[in-house]
Amino acid sequence: MKRRIVVIGAGIAGVAAAWSARRRGCDVTIVSAGAGASALGGGAVDDVPWEQLVRSSRALGLVPRARPLSDDLHAFSNDLGAWSLADDRLAWVATIAGRLRPARGRDHALLDFGALGGARVMLPRAERASWDADAIAAGLSDDPFARAHRITFIAADVPVLRFDEERRVADGDLALRHDGEARLAWLAARLIDGVKHAAANAVLVGPWLGAAGSRSEALSKLVGVPVGEALTGVGSPAGQRFEAARGRLLAAIGARVIDDRVTEIDRDGGALAITLRHGASLLVDGIVLALGGLIGGGLSYEPPDHRAAADLPSGVRAPFVLSLRAPVTLVAHVGADPSTAEATSSLHGPDIDVAAWPRGDRPGTLESAGIRCNGARAAEGITAAGEVVAGRPRTALEAAAAGIRAGNEA
Repeated sequence: MKRRIVVIGAGIAGVAAAWSARRRGCDVTIVSAGAGASALGGGAVDDVPWEQLVRSSRALGLVPRARPLSDDLHAFSNDLGAWSLADDRLAWVATIAGRLRPARGRDHALLDFGALGGARVMLPRAERASWDADAIAAGLSDDPFARAHRITFIAADVPVLRFDEERRVADGDLALRHDGEARLAWLAARLIDGVKHAAANAVLVGPWLGAAGSRSEALSKLVGVPVGEALTGVGSPAGQRFEAARGRLLAAIGARVIDDRVTEIDRDGGALAITLRHGASLLVDGIVLALGGLIGGGLSYEPPDHRAAADLPSGVRAPFVLSLRAPVTLVAHVGADPSTAEATSSLHGPDIDVAAWPRGDRPGTLESAGIRCNGARAAEGITAAGEVVAGRPRTALEAAAAGIRAGNEA
């Protein structure tokens, strides 16, 4: 009989856990409801926080370099089909804030400037609140990486909005329109004329190139030069593309998907019982908790005095709670080794004004809080991965690697 595994959460960590458990021959069910942090990503695929990478490299006088990735991570990325991970170098992506920054990998739609030394890059002007081509081009031209690699950026009057309402629609809606071949061909014809007049050999546009999948490669072939997106913040169509790729991957591996929320995990003899809010209970052999952290809704900030009476809280505990009841331990502050950290507790919780925010290379409480794990193991029969785990980097590749480990150990 196949081992029955339930993965709670369908972000990067949850999908990677389901993928790895299925490769081991397990019967896998994913339970998830609603969008999490993975759906909000901008498309940069990091292994370590990029600010720390740049800061450390500058302190040592070195050029930021890519770390080797495991064969399992490359295999997962290939099966997911949404990311580009180079074997031996970092990608360099442009942000709409006018900076070039490194990333270990990228959504296929993002333009990689690591391979565009000496390029003249055109940014089409568009009347959109999130896209100021002139300001972005000026900032990028002054970026140290651009100067070192002789990359120049110019704004140009090239029509990229076909209809008047496209000045106001969300990036995701505009990206969805470019899923169609006719709309992509229309855009390509305008960019071809713009590239010719601007003498450009690359084009940078906003986050508009596809919702079901990246249209960057197809558009680049039509235009004849590399065309790609700039990196945005929360709410980029890269999150939509991840969700579409996730659906295709889960269907391909034969994972069962339940749209519901887990309210409680309990033990039932040698098995684990999962209570769903709306559906029937599940009896399983192993569970992967990949329900996200404070951003994704897997954790909530709730200091002990949140429900206190007039005097003092009724007990001492960590100032965070899971979104479900489970036999795991939460950690509010962790040291260098999260597996040996003790759960921080107090009557009133941490001083959020002091402890919540990162300082230098030390993450803040809001980033480090989570489940205490020994490796991926959170409790007997329960593993955890992603932002719900205490003290791990909140990056896409860390989530994927942790998901793979959790799926293997579940």
